[in-house]
Amino acid sequence: MIGAAVVVAIARHRLGPRPLRASPLRTLAIGAATAGLSLPMISLGERWVASGLAGVLVAAAPLFTALFARLLIPSTRLGRSGLVGMLVGFAGVVLLFGADLSGSSDLLIGGIAILLAPLGYGIGAVLSRLWATGGTPLAQTAANLTWAAGIATAVALVATAAGEGGPTLHGAGAWLALAALGAIGTGIAFVIFFQLIAEVGPSRAALVTYVAPVFALGYGAAFLDEPITLAAVGGVMLVVIGIVIAGRRPGRGDEAGASAALARSSR
Repeated sequence: MIGAAVVVAIARHRLGPRPLRASPLRTLAIGAATAGLSLPMISLGERWVASGLAGVLVAAAPLFTALFARLLIPSTRLGRSGLVGMLVGFAGVVLLFGADLSGSSDLLIGGIAILLAPLGYGIGAVLSRLWATGGTPLAQTAANLTWAAGIATAVALVATAAGEGGPTLHGAGAWLALAALGAIGTGIAFVIFFQLIAEVGPSRAALVTYVAPVFALGYGAAFLDEPITLAAVGGVMLVVIGIVIAGRRPGRGDEAGASAALARSSR
């Protein structure tokens, strides 16, 4: 809700009262996929999964995005080097998922819950590009997060009714953390994310999540005394290598393949 309020305020200041009027069903679907359902899944999973590993699992977003983009938007497909990068990054995620989540059913359930978030990011990113109707990324972000706030509120009410209890925030530090997560980690971050989708396509835009493991592992070790395992280091190395490979500009063969695919889709 904080993220939505920040982005709507910015959008109204820059664009006037129009941001929330366009394509309600489409922005509902995108908002649900990218935030309304994805962020509660991360919160659920982090009951059992350390923040560092959660950050690594979220980095699976480019893999899901590339898959959906390949199926639905031929013109934004990654080339051969991009696919190689996706496979390398996937190997890193598998390494972390298999090693750090072994031996505990709670960890496994938490890891699966967190993986639903990058799955949602991938779906939302591709739908955002597929359903682009000429509106600005800022307007789209405002509408998406408004829907997402409503969905997340409904999820919270259901959880509270089921006996989960309401939110508890103790002290100014907790409120400041909530404000930072909402305004910056959600609001401003999604403005940048949807702008990137509009400019470079969903597959390349999703590559930004590959930096999440580096920060998550570092912050977890520095502030929460979470251990950095050998599997975590190996997984981070693989996802970083994957983003370097996948982020390369396509070669001539790749460009020709993408052009041919676009021509076929237009027919």
